[in-house]
Amino acid sequence: MGIKQHLKEELLYKSKLPTRYFLVNAKPSVVIDYLKASHWRYEYELIPRIEQNFTSLIKHFPQLPTLPVIFNLFIKFEVSLKIHMAIEEEGIYRKFLEQKNCNHSLEHVHSEEHEEPFLAEIISLIEKEPCAKNTFCRVLITQLKRFEEELLEHAWIEENIINKRIKQLK
Repeated sequence: MGIKQHLKEELLYKSKLPTRYFLVNAKPSVVIDYLKASHWRYEYELIPRIEQNFTSLIKHFPQLPTLPVIFNLFIKFEVSLKIHMAIEEEGIYRKFLEQKNCNHSLEHVHSEEHEEPFLAEIISLIEKEPCAKNTFCRVLITQLKRFEEELLEHAWIEENIINKRIKQLK
């Protein structure tokens, strides 16, 4: 991703209003559509861009043997997140929409908040690398931090909108 694209994304990111305020009173189908769209965006937009920047950074700094190790940690995080998203979409979200047999909540499935510390560790490891001041590395760190923030927002929506409504149905 070029600097121009990065600046464009920066502007879009800063202009977004917190989604949670819109979703608090939204219909269940709107909330689930938003969460599923987030999952799609993670899988097909954010993660591939992060992977691309990781591989570019590794090619730029072949003398740093720790970068591929950190990248492998990110891949493990990605696999865990994809499994988590599939469980949500096939189980929790479907039952929430049906609003029947909803005798459990998202507490039984680890939330994105569980994934976030793993991502925070990856960010911390990259920031300790000698290349951390490099522009390309800063772009990667910024992408990871934004992803982390999005996961926290996603988890908040699940915990404070879906779980609250499920508990109200009981």
